[in-house]
Amino acid sequence: MASVDPSTSGELSAAQKLMQKHAEHSPHPVTVEEVPDVDLPKPANDASGSWAAPMSSTAAGKQKEKQSSLDTQSHELFPELGAPKGKAANVAPIWSAKNGAPKQNGSNGAPQNVAPPAPAPATGSAGQIPPPVMSIPGRKVESVTLEPQFIMERSKLKRPIPEILRDLNRKSRANITMSTVSNGRVKFDATGPQDVAQQALKDLVAQIGRRTVIEVPIPYSARAHIIGKGGSVIKTLQEKTGAKIQLPKADDTKQLDDDEDATINVSVEGNALSAASARNEILKIANERSAAAQTKVRGIPAAFYPFLAGPGNSLAQALEESHGVQIRVPPHQHLSSGPAPVPAAPGQRPVFHPAGADDEHIQLAGDRIAVQNARAELERQVAELHKQLELEQLSIQRGRHQFIIGNRGVPMEDFFSDTGCAILLPSDDEDDLITIVGPPDQVQVGVEKAMDLAMGMQMSNIDLSRFHRTAPSGAAVHAANITRYLRQRREIDRLEKLYNTHINTPFSQDGALPWELYSRDGKNAIRAQSEITGIINGHPPTRMQNVSVDPFFHQHLRTDVSPRLKQDYGVQLVVPEAGEPNSSVLLVFEGPAGADSAYQPPRVKPSDAELAAFKKGLADAQKHILDLIGQQENLDSVALDVPAKFHERLRRFIKKEQECRAADQIPIRVTKVGITVTLRGPSSAVKNLAAKATAFIEQEKQDDKERGFTLSFDFPQKYANHLIGKGGSNIKELRDRFDVEIQVQDGKVELKGPKAKAETARTYIQNLSRTLADETTHTLKIDPKYHRELIGTQGTQINRLQTRYKVLIFFPRAAKSASDEQSNADAASDAGKGRRQQALDEVIIRGPKKGADEARDEIFSLHKYLEEHSATATVPVQQKQVGSLIGQGGAALDELRQQTGARIDVPADRDTDMVEISIRGTASQVAKAKKALEEKRAVFDDTVVKTVDIEKKHHRSLIGPSGSTLRDIVVGAGGSDDRRSLARTIQFPKQEADGNTIKVEGRTDIVDKIIKRIEEIVAERDSQVTDVVDVPVDQHRTLIGRGGEAKRQLETKLNVSIDVPRQGDGKTGVKISGLAENVSKAKEHIATLLKSQEGETIQIPRNVHHTISNGGQFFRQLRNNHQVTVDHAGQKLPGKPEAGARVTGGALPLITDDADSAADAHSWSIVKTASGEAGDIPWVLRGSAENIAKAKELIDKALAQAKKQDATGYLILPDPKTYRYVIGQGGSKVNSIRQQSDCKIQVPRDQAKDEAIEIIGTEKGVEKAKELILAAIKEGQSSRD
Repeated sequence: MASVDPSTSGELSAAQKLMQKHAEHSPHPVTVEEVPDVDLPKPANDASGSWAAPMSSTAAGKQKEKQSSLDTQSHELFPELGAPKGKAANVAPIWSAKNGAPKQNGSNGAPQNVAPPAPAPATGSAGQIPPPVMSIPGRKVESVTLEPQFIMERSKLKRPIPEILRDLNRKSRANITMSTVSNGRVKFDATGPQDVAQQALKDLVAQIGRRTVIEVPIPYSARAHIIGKGGSVIKTLQEKTGAKIQLPKADDTKQLDDDEDATINVSVEGNALSAASARNEILKIANERSAAAQTKVRGIPAAFYPFLAGPGNSLAQALEESHGVQIRVPPHQHLSSGPAPVPAAPGQRPVFHPAGADDEHIQLAGDRIAVQNARAELERQVAELHKQLELEQLSIQRGRHQFIIGNRGVPMEDFFSDTGCAILLPSDDEDDLITIVGPPDQVQVGVEKAMDLAMGMQMSNIDLSRFHRTAPSGAAVHAANITRYLRQRREIDRLEKLYNTHINTPFSQDGALPWELYSRDGKNAIRAQSEITGIINGHPPTRMQNVSVDPFFHQHLRTDVSPRLKQDYGVQLVVPEAGEPNSSVLLVFEGPAGADSAYQPPRVKPSDAELAAFKKGLADAQKHILDLIGQQENLDSVALDVPAKFHERLRRFIKKEQECRAADQIPIRVTKVGITVTLRGPSSAVKNLAAKATAFIEQEKQDDKERGFTLSFDFPQKYANHLIGKGGSNIKELRDRFDVEIQVQDGKVELKGPKAKAETARTYIQNLSRTLADETTHTLKIDPKYHRELIGTQGTQINRLQTRYKVLIFFPRAAKSASDEQSNADAASDAGKGRRQQALDEVIIRGPKKGADEARDEIFSLHKYLEEHSATATVPVQQKQVGSLIGQGGAALDELRQQTGARIDVPADRDTDMVEISIRGTASQVAKAKKALEEKRAVFDDTVVKTVDIEKKHHRSLIGPSGSTLRDIVVGAGGSDDRRSLARTIQFPKQEADGNTIKVEGRTDIVDKIIKRIEEIVAERDSQVTDVVDVPVDQHRTLIGRGGEAKRQLETKLNVSIDVPRQGDGKTGVKISGLAENVSKAKEHIATLLKSQEGETIQIPRNVHHTISNGGQFFRQLRNNHQVTVDHAGQKLPGKPEAGARVTGGALPLITDDADSAADAHSWSIVKTASGEAGDIPWVLRGSAENIAKAKELIDKALAQAKKQDATGYLILPDPKTYRYVIGQGGSKVNSIRQQSDCKIQVPRDQAKDEAIEIIGTEKGVEKAKELILAAIKEGQSSRD
């Protein structure tokens, strides 16, 4: 290479100085002394004329003190191939190129008798032109000069240097010669084609050069550019120069982020030639970046930021344009983290404190000079603001601050634009003082604006504790439980969005405080409060249960136990968050729910049956939790002191150990404070892990002593990419796995770390190379339209294949050069390869033969499947039809997919009038789905919307009970009876809304029929008349019938509406509405009915009334069998006789007494019927004459029988469980006793309240029935024993 002419600065280059020395001194004769390396030539200008003898260690130490430190920036000490470029040319290179044969004495290719060119005059613009030299085409002389300290000792060389030169000369097309120059340096000249000569010298230095490490200082800002995207730049530099380059880790340099003048040292390891080349490349990149500067401007109060940025950032943009820099002013933070500004004292200015170290600062970036100018301008503006701005502070209720600025107020930018002021809100919860900062004439505007925003929000309170004051745990605690539960269920968020209301839920140490509801519309707050009341009523204390659980188990409960509780017991688990250390675990009964059902909180008070279900579900869930925790060992904790440098490795080790734990073991919690790592969990597991962690740390400490061990071995270069992996993933995994540093370069793998681990890693990598020896490549021809499906979403499908079969799979991509924009994966896959351009229909699989074959077969299978299922079609539909096709929650579209088996995709674009629905699947699936969609489209295309005005008084009748009339109208017109379809077909205006318009939507013929039928019904109702018929109150029941059945039959039969007065009103007028002729028929029918129901009265003794009626069963028998009703003409019924007092002799025995004593104990009394009320009670019989006659016969028989049954016995048993022996299976025993005693026997239903068994009959029969009952009880108890 030709040497570079020095600059016109007037100074001689190092090469020119060397040429002058050669011209001044004649060559010295060569003499050889005893030296360690006889292969090195003698230096020409050595003062002593020989190599110095080896020095003792003491002498060497003294000598080092006299020598100057090694200059790692010297281009003479560290030469490089090729002429320096750009700014690097200020140092003359040692490399030179000349024509002809190697020179004898000159150093720069000039003849010996030619003096070096003189420096150019100071006023000249160019240096002197060197004399022309002859050149032979294709022949160049490349030179390199090495200092002795950069050449390996003879004992470490595999062969003497002359032999190495002969070997290189024989193998290459270059001829290398060796000579000595001044100061003991050795010069090597290579003659031949330029690239061949340079490569020969590189190979020479690689064999004889000593490995050395130099530090290259660079600006910290250039660090990222040296590394490059995904390490691409540093990797290229290492491949190009042959040197190993290392930069400080990012964690070690974080504190330098904001320091624009900070520098870091780049470590370069290699021989003199490769180290110098790498140094120059690094400095070149650093120089390109050092012209720019990036800095933060500190010392500016954060309150000034909006004034410096200006409205819409206009002032900052103007400053950018005027200075040509980038300026970023942080957005103004309304919450002040630092000291608040201090109001002005009389005669003084306000005090604004600069932004703190943790706050954001203004950032400047650009040309260094421009940045400095912009900074000066900013500092000038800040000084002006200190003189101009005023502030005012005012106290506003803390809860209202959120409505001034932020999500519930106005954006800070809008406040500044409207008022010209900045606002600062306190961050301390106890402080309610806000600060307005601005020009003197604008501060009051800002104050007024802040007060308007704060006070424009209405507030109301709702005290949850007043709803359940008798809660066992206390009303405030229960209120806190409800609050925690609704927070977790995000119900409070839903209420806030639904009613545009902010809900504040404060807490105290005793529980929840009253909720605060803020809303700009008071009506919304009232609506929200009403719904909250319903939700609270639906969550009584019995629905919730607190369980005290050690916080260690909280995460396990949250992730593993909570889903099972919900599924098995219907219980929602509320686990305390990190900020609630003293809270207990809360169980809330929700009941079973489907997987797809949305959560809906109950809003009504639960029934008794529901309360029992709550209690059982919560008890079962609590038992399940406590049993799980009870099965665990006692908790223990162990603290380990671990040096900080081992923390990350220990973290990875513990994570791996935790992943291997048993499925039923709860993970151990690991915390770190300083250098102390604490393990907490089940005792045995903690002790086991602590022992392993201790052993791991001890091993790490031992390994740390061996980190300098280096192991190097050959590795086939063609497998290097596979070893490195995509984006370096494989080699990163190996580094973490074996805990060694791994470098792959030029067919060599270098491992650095503990010896045992390095040897283990070497064994693994060598085995990997043998595995890769059978690597094969398959090229598949696949239509590009299937590539996306084969790759999968974000590469999931292809990544699965690559991981499973240990292969690399390449799909075609647009060709582009390896640059910063290229992805890490592409750079890793293509580094060092000149792979041919991949065709668009080619898929390449590369990897071990077995894995490549299996991956190929699976891709072929997937391709075949895609071909068979790749029939496609599209159906265009109107945008407004998309909603009906998708259905609520996608239900309609999912149903269509299941019916057809096709994949149906609806585009998300909502800006077009027409939407193309795509269908994909087999041919039959696509055809079926397309037909169904086209049918739906045809229905929609024929869909019309018509309206009809109907007075609101008719709306209720058109809907009918439970929507029955509405359903009949739609179905009768040919529409669907589906509930959702009905709601969409006919839409009535809301009750509170004005207007009478009814909207009807559907196919044209159906809509027309519906409207016609509605008009007919309305016309009928408009032509209706109303008449009143007097019906005695005692006959209303006849007109209504049981459960209203008689009334409904009349209305249906006569096509009228009948309105009977409510019972107890005393009114006799029954309204009949309908067409005139129908009303007339109805009146006649009712008159006939009432006439046929005229009653006949008979007198019944009052003392046998209850005996005959038998609790109303006799009346029901008459009504059901003979259509005869009975009333008593309004007279009061006789009182029921009370059971006599229990048998004297003490209280009944307890049910816990022995069976014999319990069986004999009872309470028994007899009441004579004759002792009842005197007189008669009328029984009014209503029905047809024939039926009344039959009823009278039955009454006479019952009366005769009742007169015989002159006694009523009341038997009370001590144990309610024995009543079942009286009844028997299916009532068999009690029926038997009735027949034997000829008595009526009534066993009470509620047997737990000491109600008596009632026995009616003759006195003798009653006694007999009692004995039979007691015998049945004894028999039942003995059979049980």
